[in-house]
Amino acid sequence: MSDQEAKPSAEDLRDKKEVTGHHSSESHFKVKMTTHLKKLQESCCQRQCVAMNSLWFLFEGQRTADNHTPKELGMEEEDEIDVY
Repeated sequence: MSDQEAKPSAEDLRDKKEVTGHHSSESHFKVKMTTHLKKLQESCCQRQCVAMNSLWFLFEGQRTADNHTPKELGMEEEDEIDVY
C-alpha cells in the first residue's frame, strides 16, 4: 500500500441509522460517526414536512441533542432513533 492509499479512520466510516416514527414509518440514513444529529433530524423533519420543534428524537429512551454525534452516544451500525 502506498502512502497515498491510506485507510479511512474509524471516524470517517459511515453507519446506517434507522429512524422510526410514531406512525410506524421508517427512514434510513447513512451518517458519519462524527456528524451532529441535527443534520439527520432536519432531514427527517423535511421528509415528514414537520417543524423540528414538533418532534422528539430518542436513542435508548433518552432525548438526543442537536450537537450529539453517533460516536458520543455509543451508537453502532443499524441502531435506531425513535421519533415522537
